[in-house]
Amino acid sequence: MRLKSGEATLADAEQLMDWRARSAAHEHAFRDAVKCWRAIGQALATSRPAPAVRRRRPSNAKKRA
Repeated sequence: MRLKSGEATLADAEQLMDWRARSAAHEHAFRDAVKCWRAIGQALATSRPAPAVRRRRPSNAKKRA
């Protein structure tokens, strides 16, 4: 996430590459995270905002004077 923020440094990218190379589990976790972020992005791009819900006051609520 930080790598896409515009605030990441070359050192951040190198650390990520080193972490991914340390084990197959790290690479797998990274690929899973990428899939999740892509799915979230697609869902947000295709969804419409839910309509605002207006709540009613309970009938027994006291009215202001």
